Amino acid sequence: MKPCMKEIEKRKILSEVALGNIPPDTVIANGILFNVFTGEFIKKQSIWIKDGRIAYVGPDHDPQKDGKTQVIDADGMALLPGLIEGHTHLNRSGIEEFVRHVIPGGVTTVIMETIDFGLIAGREGMEYLVKGLEEQPIRFYYTIAPLCGLTPSEEINAPTNEELLPLLKNPQCLGIGEIYWGNIFLEGQQGERVRELASIALEMGKLVEGHTAGASGRKLQAYTDFGVSSCHEPITDEEVLERLRLGYWVMIREGSIRKELPGVAGIFKKKIDFRRLILSTDGVDPEEFLEEGYLDASLRSALKLGVPPQLAYQMVTINVAEHFGLDHLIGSLSPGKMADLLIIPSPEDFSPCLVMCDGKIIFRDGKSLAEPKKVFFPDHMFHTVTIPDDIFSSIKGGALAEPAVALAKAGKVRAMELVSRLVTKESIIDLEKPEESKDVIMILALDRLGSGKAFMGFLKGFGLERGAYGTTMSWDSPDMIVVGCDTQSMEAVIGRLKEIGGGGVYAIGKEIVAEFPAPLCGVASLKPMEIVGEEVKKLEASLRKNGVKWGKPALTVDTLTSPAIPHLRITHKGYVRLKDRKVLPVEA
Repeated sequence: MKPCMKEIEKRKILSEVALGNIPPDTVIANGILFNVFTGEFIKKQSIWIKDGRIAYVGPDHDPQKDGKTQVIDADGMALLPGLIEGHTHLNRSGIEEFVRHVIPGGVTTVIMETIDFGLIAGREGMEYLVKGLEEQPIRFYYTIAPLCGLTPSEEINAPTNEELLPLLKNPQCLGIGEIYWGNIFLEGQQGERVRELASIALEMGKLVEGHTAGASGRKLQAYTDFGVSSCHEPITDEEVLERLRLGYWVMIREGSIRKELPGVAGIFKKKIDFRRLILSTDGVDPEEFLEEGYLDASLRSALKLGVPPQLAYQMVTINVAEHFGLDHLIGSLSPGKMADLLIIPSPEDFSPCLVMCDGKIIFRDGKSLAEPKKVFFPDHMFHTVTIPDDIFSSIKGGALAEPAVALAKAGKVRAMELVSRLVTKESIIDLEKPEESKDVIMILALDRLGSGKAFMGFLKGFGLERGAYGTTMSWDSPDMIVVGCDTQSMEAVIGRLKEIGGGGVYAIGKEIVAEFPAPLCGVASLKPMEIVGEEVKKLEASLRKNGVKWGKPALTVDTLTSPAIPHLRITHKGYVRLKDRKVLPVEA
């Protein structure tokens, strides 16, 4: 293939800048440069930048200049490559608010999952998300969500693999997003679809990202045989080591879903190669985003734990770039690379004073200097909660309420029991025995895409003492999930979620106590993050005030539909036992 003449000319100009024949656009002088390749912090270094790329890195602080050359004196501060977020989700916010709040923390490149909108709006949802990521002041890449559900009914909006080809061929697409390990082994079309999708991606030279929670030994190796290259699920240093030895790029998760750094801290004491370790968030909720930060907060946590700065910074720069095959462009401060960089006070103090992306300063001295590009979504993506009107009468006393009422009198029922804020187990309880029926409430899974199909079961261990809470932000499912102590409150929740277009609602009787409207596909809000954060905080505080014992009660309910977390889950068809994917009734 003949090289692009435009690219050759760009490279020639960079070389002329390095030789001193052409003035750079920007000179950053007198900094302590972090070399990601050697792990060194090198004093009194200079970076010369031309046309958004680095032309020279070294001790020469006095290149040829003209009247347009900008000189920045780093004055002994540390120079780092821009941070790279290797795995994340929007988590209840819109793209514009995400960009606006990511910039001050020094993230200049993000690899975004597309599940949030793809789950409800299929390929169209992914396409609008991808378009919204283009031409932003920071760099975005994406992975295509495989849309793995508990049963085929949760995958109703999954595009065919052929329909996904245009998205896969896009240079900004790095591969397939997290494929849950249990789903890749499923018999029939449900498993075949994701196995074929992974193979297509590999044949195109793209990556397949993994999700190995609960897999070990032969199961983990059998899963790895499908070409999976990374995982962000290890929660112990032993799990991290097992995956590193299999060739995985291991993303240590430190975000809102879980904070794994303390649990895997032992890995940093081992005498092994750490170049396949990555630090990632897996998404940060708006309230935590505002209070603690984003990947910058994860990085500070690592430094506070005693992770050497050299290793910590490699985990959010060159290691991520090498995994995704982007190290020819980003991840280092070296000649020819994109001019994505940070200035921080010292190697030990990660507090960005200046953030540059593509050679443009986008944050300086506490102020953002770049605005997100406006993002468009069609009107119908704000109207995705379709509940038949007669569903209310069913909940009040008809078919849906019958199992709960009848079995409550009969005695033994099957229930989901929380053993942690995310993990459940299957329990058989006798509602006639007070010690067993304590802390048992109803749980309703309702298809919100219009079929009217629903399943009423029981949930134990959530702690709710009054009212009902409902969400349309269910993981890996188009179902609305409502947990409640009485059907009147549940009816109020369903009605309000339908009215506001989705999100989360808590009601006691007919009174709406707190709510978080998320009308974009029923999963995201386009309000300023400050408002979103306050709405979610009030909602969760109301739940805790009324008995819920878990730290993130909304997240607990959101995850009850996901095949990513063991052991008993729920859909509008019934309970689903993950070990065999058997759909189970409420009757014990």
